Amino acid sequence: MRPRTKGIIGTKPTEPTGELYLQAKQLLKAKADRLAADRARKAAIPVPNRICYANTAFKNWKPGMRVPPCRVCGGLLFPEENHECPGFTPKYVEHDDEWLEREEAKREAIRESNRNRPPKCAACHQVIRDEDDARYHDEYCEVEPGERRWYTDYDPIVGDNDGHECNEDEPEEDYCEGDDDRYDCD
Repeated sequence: MRPRTKGIIGTKPTEPTGELYLQAKQLLKAKADRLAADRARKAAIPVPNRICYANTAFKNWKPGMRVPPCRVCGGLLFPEENHECPGFTPKYVEHDDEWLEREEAKREAIRESNRNRPPKCAACHQVIRDEDDARYHDEYCEVEPGERRWYTDYDPIVGDNDGHECNEDEPEEDYCEGDDDRYDCD
């Protein structure tokens, strides 16, 4: 018996063809262009003061009332106009790449100075110079032993420890409150 011959695998075109498809494509492109032009035209029109200052100057304002003044320059805020204040200064400064680099250099200098500091007692903040000094301080420190912990300002395991105490010797709570909580209690 002869093996069966197999056919050729073909692929369908991914984009349809034909006159109707080309007309629809042109109509959709014209519509998208028209919508983009409308959006650009609307974006160029300034927003009126009654909308810009709806929650401040025009909060309880009704037609026929006095027109509210600008808090910065004192000029009148007419409802259908857009007020461009000559005395406006931005509230926040926009930072450039140079400023960000200077700030990162400052942070790195602080990190480097923290790496070079000697360890301290977390309770009384006395500097510990060596292991003998630590034993002596452990014996004569005025704070209870359970409340003390040695730390450095930069600890690669714990992270930047700003002198906050971390008591690892606290007793754990007993979870055996009754027989119905499924804990094996003795």
